[in-house]
Amino acid sequence: MSILPRLIRLRTKYIRLEVIASIILISLFINIFSIHQLFQCSSLNELKPLKIHSNINPLSTIERSKKALENLKVLLNSVVSSTDQPWIWTPSAQYPSVPYQPTLLSNQKIPKAINTKSAVPHVVQDEINRVCQRLTKTNSTSGQIWCKLFTKCYADTLATTTTLLDDNTTYIITGDIDLMWLRDSSAQVHQYMTLSHDKDIQRIIEGLIRRQTQFIFTNPYARLTLRPNPPSDDSLEPVHILKGRNIHVAMHNYELDSLCYHLRLSYTWWKQTHRTDVFDHQWLLAVSMIIQIMIIEQHHSEISPYHYTELGNNYQGSRVSYTGMTWSAFRPSDDQTKFGYLIPSNMMTTVVLKQLKEMIQSLYPDQIELLQQIYQLQVDIYSGIHTYGVVQHAKYGQIYAYETDGFSSPLLIDDANVPSLLSAAYLGFKTPYDPEDQILAATQSFVLSKENPFFFSGEYASGIGSQHTQSQYVWPMAIIMEGFANQSQVNLDSVWKRLEASHAGTFAMHESFNINNPQQFSRTWFAWVNSLFAELVLVHLDKLENWLQYRH
Repeated sequence: MSILPRLIRLRTKYIRLEVIASIILISLFINIFSIHQLFQCSSLNELKPLKIHSNINPLSTIERSKKALENLKVLLNSVVSSTDQPWIWTPSAQYPSVPYQPTLLSNQKIPKAINTKSAVPHVVQDEINRVCQRLTKTNSTSGQIWCKLFTKCYADTLATTTTLLDDNTTYIITGDIDLMWLRDSSAQVHQYMTLSHDKDIQRIIEGLIRRQTQFIFTNPYARLTLRPNPPSDDSLEPVHILKGRNIHVAMHNYELDSLCYHLRLSYTWWKQTHRTDVFDHQWLLAVSMIIQIMIIEQHHSEISPYHYTELGNNYQGSRVSYTGMTWSAFRPSDDQTKFGYLIPSNMMTTVVLKQLKEMIQSLYPDQIELLQQIYQLQVDIYSGIHTYGVVQHAKYGQIYAYETDGFSSPLLIDDANVPSLLSAAYLGFKTPYDPEDQILAATQSFVLSKENPFFFSGEYASGIGSQHTQSQYVWPMAIIMEGFANQSQVNLDSVWKRLEASHAGTFAMHESFNINNPQQFSRTWFAWVNSLFAELVLVHLDKLENWLQYRH
């Protein structure tokens, strides 16, 4: 009888061992299967598009921003030559505007001009002749007026603002200000994209992309640059250095849209021509810097290195909270943002990120991390715009704010400069959160009403003005955007009439003009708006002819 209990205990022990062994085998099988599945799904070819969502965990997003800051430092150091001074990232009494790179003229190789700004390519003159022939044939009297308008505006950038340099780059000033903006120079050549088969146009635009790339290396936060050959009186006095100026950079103002315009120019040229030589490793470095800055500025108040003496709050600008959007210090009007997250610039950012992703997938498909950054940034910004940038208006319902800070402060205005809320459709903004563009349509109604503090209406014109100019002055740029936003014949007829009234006998567009007296205007030479005017004429030439046909 004493043997039986021992046999039972032994049997029980074996059963337990069998159970434990079975569990171990099952666990091992599950883990092996899971790892196999993980590696299967990690293949680039197996990745499926994610649904629109945004990871708003502050820890994970801020870690991405911190990593982007380290990436930016590495990228900038990679283009520093042996004769360059190191970058300064921490503000001090001597260098309060950072990031900043001290420069010495003696260390710089300055390119020389190889052309004058008087001649335009034959293909440009051919296009002018084609358009003028159609206009004058439609209406011999009014057609002559519009022929003069188009001739001056279409050729203006190449005839008066463009300089070819001996380093195979192109320098394009904005007009009566002898400096080059990333934004303005990009927009000033947009109307020439249809002439991309011409070798002169190719040299000009690809040279511009190269010049912009070099300027991004000199300060990716800067909005405008000095001429390649700095003026002799540019002694870089202490007051200049305090504002972040060096021999390449004129202003340290950070404007998000400036970086977007470089990406837009690159994509439009690539898509139009399928030419790839200009999109070399240097260009890839520049666009990588752009993406890192956009990610850094998602957490501006926490980790951004950017300081500028014109900003309050210890030179950092007003405090913002994380939204998924990316911060901008200044508007495209060059005025400071009030709340940091500039909705129109973030709208433009989503557009150019989509375009850049297409370019990188085609030209540099091995840049997996960069592609992931671009995708995540686009998703974050879409979500941020919808979550923090949409407000309920008593009259117009859901509309987009112009700015917000991520706390509770929306700014309900629109400004004439592009990107604006009015120009969202022109720039190609499309969000999955508003597939029918209902919010965009309501916003357009709001900005073109007296509910918008910068909308003015008078004897000769109505339209949107700007904080940058006087009250009761509207901008032809905004009137042009009305023509792109609402392409009905009735609306375009109104656009043509107001634009014709605005030139005041100069046969050029201006920055702004008095709605009750167009003879009063600002800036006689503003190439950006001239280019936009020419683009509108080319896009809607049929409807312009229709309007001219019924004029006396």
